[in-house]
Amino acid sequence: MAYIFLWERLQYHRTSVITKVNYYCILLDFDQHGGQDEEVFVSDAQLSLAQSSEELREKVVIAGPCALESIQQLPDIIQQFQAEGINIVRLPIWKPRTIPGWDGLGFAGLPYIFAATLPHGITPALEVLCEEHAQLIVECLKGYSDEATILVWIGARNQNHWLQSRIAQILAPKKNIFLMFKNQMWDDEKHWLGIYAHLLAAGFPQERLWTCHRGFSPGKMPNPQRYRNLPDFEMAMRMKRQMGIPMILETSHIGGTRENVHEVCRQAQDFEFDGYMVEVHLNPADALTDSLQQLSLEEFLRLTELIDASKYLKRAA
Repeated sequence: MAYIFLWERLQYHRTSVITKVNYYCILLDFDQHGGQDEEVFVSDAQLSLAQSSEELREKVVIAGPCALESIQQLPDIIQQFQAEGINIVRLPIWKPRTIPGWDGLGFAGLPYIFAATLPHGITPALEVLCEEHAQLIVECLKGYSDEATILVWIGARNQNHWLQSRIAQILAPKKNIFLMFKNQMWDDEKHWLGIYAHLLAAGFPQERLWTCHRGFSPGKMPNPQRYRNLPDFEMAMRMKRQMGIPMILETSHIGGTRENVHEVCRQAQDFEFDGYMVEVHLNPADALTDSLQQLSLEEFLRLTELIDASKYLKRAA
């Protein structure tokens, strides 16, 4: 599917919101800041994205809902997480599903996310499923400073190396985009390392690459703790050493329940993960996806005490 973009460059203080309707892009222009120029605030959190895992003295924490469910949720999410010092907020708008169902807000949510985060020192974290998604992100970023960072990830279901490479090629020229890739759903060390090799071969800079351990499908393996996916912490540490990039632990898709998310974090304290990704919903009982594994904000704050993350993305001195 081809997308036609009807603008050349967005201005930060004259934000254009683009809404895709039936393959067309409609420009809706509004003056968000009263026509006044305003400097973009760039937090230490955003600057610290560029640091290698050896330089990170504080654990990185990426927190937010499994998927952004409405534009109306966005202000409350940003306000609540920013108040707690969370500077990387996961806000997926494209949601892959095991069984067909609601699969996210889609492109219509992207301009709103950028307007609510990038000018205020918040790094949004988004999953992309295809090269069209990557291109839409690049186009929407044109109105913002190159110092306003974004974290994009390739999920466990996206295991076509050609597609992974195309996504990397599209995102690579934007120096403020960091790319994280999750391990595949099956247990295969060589394949995980192969994703990394393909992304590098596609020209994505190693210094902007992260990887993420989200566990492996249990299949017929013993699973006494009833995890959704089985972690292999030792393999994750081997991958971290071989790749030489930050290793994030995705606790929610491993745990599968709120109780298990805490247990996974406890087990992980014996290993040198560079940070954690945690699904957090302001009202988990009403979540449209993965309601059993999303923590409430109160539960999440208790979790941060366990992983010693009072300063989530402090820049190393």
